[in-house]
Amino acid sequence: MTSGQLLVLGASVLWIALCMRFWWAIDREHVWQRRFIAIGVGVGGGLIYLIGTMMLEMLKESPPPDPQSGEEVRVLTRPPVEERK
Repeated sequence: MTSGQLLVLGASVLWIALCMRFWWAIDREHVWQRRFIAIGVGVGGGLIYLIGTMMLEMLKESPPPDPQSGEEVRVLTRPPVEERK
């Protein structure tokens, strides 16, 4: 697992921990508030992970294209300079 993947996973877990702290703080009598917070925890954590992994894929460097077979490459160089004596 690369450091980028660990960072995305850590951000997702941090979001879940932060939201669960609010879930625990809400009184048990407020059932719907707790349910909405729980839905937000799941959806938010999943979206952070999904968008983070998509961004990591976009940031990867693509390998240079291979030259096609039979393709000629010409390089122009200067003629060598004669040394002065």
